Amino acid sequence: MISVLNRLPRLSGSRRVLFFFGLVFGLLTANLQAQDPNEDYRTHFLIHKVRKGDTSFSLTKRYEISAQQLLYYNPELKDGLKRKMKLKIPRYKEIPPPVEPEPQANTHTVKKGETPWRVAYQYGITLEELKAANPDMDAVISIDQVLVIPEAIVGTNSFDPNYNYYTVKPKEGYYRLEVKFGVSEEELIALNPELSEKGLLAGMILRLPKRNSPTYTTEDNLIVEKVNLRDSLFRQTELKVALLAPFRLPTVPIDSVVQTNQILQTRNLQTISLDFYAGARLAMEDLVELGLSIDFTVLDTENSNFQINQLLDANDFSSYDFVVGPFVPRHFNTFSGKLENRKFPLVSPLTTKPLAMRKNVVHSSTDRKLLRERMHRYIDSLDQSAENPCVVIVADAENLATQNRLKEQFPLAEIVNPDPEFNFVKPELIDSLTSHFEQNWVFLETKKTNLIISMVSMLNAQQNENRKTKLMTLDRSSAYDDENIDQSHLGNLSFTYAETFDINPIALTSLYERYESAYGTVPTREAIRGYELMTDFSLRTAIREELIDGFELGETQYLQNKFLFQEQAKGFRNTAVYLLQHKGYETIELANE
Repeated sequence: MISVLNRLPRLSGSRRVLFFFGLVFGLLTANLQAQDPNEDYRTHFLIHKVRKGDTSFSLTKRYEISAQQLLYYNPELKDGLKRKMKLKIPRYKEIPPPVEPEPQANTHTVKKGETPWRVAYQYGITLEELKAANPDMDAVISIDQVLVIPEAIVGTNSFDPNYNYYTVKPKEGYYRLEVKFGVSEEELIALNPELSEKGLLAGMILRLPKRNSPTYTTEDNLIVEKVNLRDSLFRQTELKVALLAPFRLPTVPIDSVVQTNQILQTRNLQTISLDFYAGARLAMEDLVELGLSIDFTVLDTENSNFQINQLLDANDFSSYDFVVGPFVPRHFNTFSGKLENRKFPLVSPLTTKPLAMRKNVVHSSTDRKLLRERMHRYIDSLDQSAENPCVVIVADAENLATQNRLKEQFPLAEIVNPDPEFNFVKPELIDSLTSHFEQNWVFLETKKTNLIISMVSMLNAQQNENRKTKLMTLDRSSAYDDENIDQSHLGNLSFTYAETFDINPIALTSLYERYESAYGTVPTREAIRGYELMTDFSLRTAIREELIDGFELGETQYLQNKFLFQEQAKGFRNTAVYLLQHKGYETIELANE
């Protein structure tokens, strides 16, 4: 880990108190000359030569002495712990009684824009150490949330958006980093001075020059390596996978073609389940061609807790490499609750709604909070480069919290609340609030289709060479998929949002053709999800033998979905986010800032 013991915090005003070791070591700088209160117990000294990875904290724990005792016999530590130092370690006739209370951990209050890795970097600790000190911490942290900071006392590193950052992997050396990023050992040390003292350690977060690369992307300036699973070697070629979906087959009137067609042409749990299964089945056929042998079991939950309990009694799910489903959150919670202590992963395939997270639960959909945070970072980057944009926030009654958050970000923004009965905004009002001289940023926060249609049409009509409007939303709903919304209008407005999936149909041409050839129709979003999720999870399992271990491989991206899993306080969650913008009739993915 990165040592921060020889750095002082930068505080101002009444809070300008300088800690040397701080709360972890229980000593103020004023006490550096204090005597060893247990000197009478001392019999002899050991000599410890400081090695890579040593910290003052680790030495006190290793030798069962206090920070006060270590400092008293080694006053040179006031200038910081350095490699190859020879330290006197006092030994005693017996373990002295405690002379100081157990130190309390330092804390950090989360500020706007901070993420877990940024907090870890600030304090010179690894993300894993931060997670260990905060077992309830998830990938999304909230403003004013209080985090425990182990060992580190003062922040030594400041985040700079002009750089990228990277977490060092186990057994990774300078040569490997130079191959990956084109940065020499000398350049790395210049950007990360702590390397000269501590050496290169797994888990360190390093500052790197900002460069574009096809082999990695960035999320919140943190480098995320892309991986092509199809090109990897398999450790395991025989897989056993189960899919639990609410097909509700007993309710399908198979003796009536007309009734059956009516059911299957309506978007409901049955059709969504069948679409997902169709995509998953096509994926299994492709995986067999890659050399995998897959035992694919499909079970009907009938959208019933009773049936789920029946399936639990009749099947040994521990024999499966992973289980996908049930689809409905309450049924998934029932299922995972009964299998909470089992090691095999239970995968929630579609829902973005909250689940009861357990150690073996994998939430494959990205949390909506992550999408909103990604948009806020994008807006912040826009705000830094734009000069006096004219900001208008259009929000209905169900989105007042989002409205207030945006108002905090843009105090001078104009607020427009649509007519609650007709969900309509008068064109002359929008015309009066937008500018002919500055950039116009309009945030549309609603899930009401008629309001979206009218606003998109209205803003597009007002767009001209002198008045440029950019449309954005913090929460894109399915209402934007309505066929009455002109995609070219969205393109003219550079409509921008964060999403869990890419909706560019052009990229999907090849899959569309294969799916239509197999099933006689074009794939739905659920069918594509079934294909890509099953492909990804099966390949991760085949490469690493365990799906959870396979999450360590990094980010994967397919035609419509991408997957990047992080361990939560309990379970695992997909944290991959698309930042999308409409251009003409296409949807492009914006480069991560």
